[in-house]
Amino acid sequence: MKSNRADLSYSTAAGRWARLGPYYAMFPIPFVENILGLYTKPRQMVMDPFCGRGTVPFIAMVNGIRAIGCDVNPVAWLYAKTKTDPHPSMEEVKFRISQLQEAAEPDDGKAESEFQKMAFCPSVLAFIKIARKELAWRTSSLDRTVATLLIQHLHDKKGHGLSNQMRHSRALSPRYCIEWWCRNGYSTPPEIDPQKFLHKRADWRYAKGTPRPSGGETPIVTLGDSAAALPETHAPADLVLTSPPYSNVTNYRADNWLRLWALGEGPSLPDWNPEQKFANPEAYRRMLRECLTATKERTHPRTIWYIRSDARLQTKKIITAVMGELLPDHRPYENPAPYLGSTQTALYGDHEPKPGEIDLLYMPPRRRRKGFTRQFSPAK
Repeated sequence: MKSNRADLSYSTAAGRWARLGPYYAMFPIPFVENILGLYTKPRQMVMDPFCGRGTVPFIAMVNGIRAIGCDVNPVAWLYAKTKTDPHPSMEEVKFRISQLQEAAEPDDGKAESEFQKMAFCPSVLAFIKIARKELAWRTSSLDRTVATLLIQHLHDKKGHGLSNQMRHSRALSPRYCIEWWCRNGYSTPPEIDPQKFLHKRADWRYAKGTPRPSGGETPIVTLGDSAAALPETHAPADLVLTSPPYSNVTNYRADNWLRLWALGEGPSLPDWNPEQKFANPEAYRRMLRECLTATKERTHPRTIWYIRSDARLQTKKIITAVMGELLPDHRPYENPAPYLGSTQTALYGDHEPKPGEIDLLYMPPRRRRKGFTRQFSPAK
């Protein structure tokens, strides 16, 4: 794949759709391109049971590699499903946006909380509320694409999204936002016409068309717990490339509470609770074992596994134990990667120190490591 890598510049449809979806933690595109280039060939299959915003299935698709992905987070699934299979007609997308705006009633623009009043102007709030009621994003490619455009731009820097000044990748707590807005002179949200705003964003996204599978097959991307929702395959995966959720790290609901609300998948204000973290080691181990067992059932003995993990001892210890049980004949290698500079999450405003990540590579018997993975050490 290295010499014939898909062009992801903004002058191409693939480039316009590849980066769809602000997501707090995600695989960098060059990383996925490198791994696929080393360990897959055209028409082979790659699987990501925790696919997030869909970088693995998308990069596979535009480079002629078949792919399967799954994620339990509706926000992540929308990004992944839409970028790999967007509604083909921009005009229909724009017409659906106009329909929603026309269906909104004045009462829809009434704020239900201080946060809503300061976050969105009445016209935007009315649009969000009618979209929550009307969009059948689980079953309709048209509604799914409209919903994706909505949550893509739901909150961002003032003037770049539909909201008052906010982070793009994740929604912070309402109380924090309110205090910050009042302290920094953002007590009034910007007046925005959501129809015009989203039409303009659709124009940009569709300007070069929609991405097409290089090998003729659209990835299968499912919504749900991969232990049960990972789709059956007509051929086993040749590569598993994934990054499971980390132990004792807040799960997707905390970071995505506002987008989940806009989809009708959560309350209008977040409900913080301990269950939003994988704080129980045994529950975390059980979740991993179930998901990775389902993944293994869709592979073959010569499948290569590449897992990016949290470097903190608890996460790594549990992942390596589960993988050792599942793949006793594979040779494990690792490559610690402490964060010495800016992290991928720093792109979205998070500059706190990180303990680092570690890449875990599981090679089947008689398969050799390639490229930069030759530098990996045998796992301890």
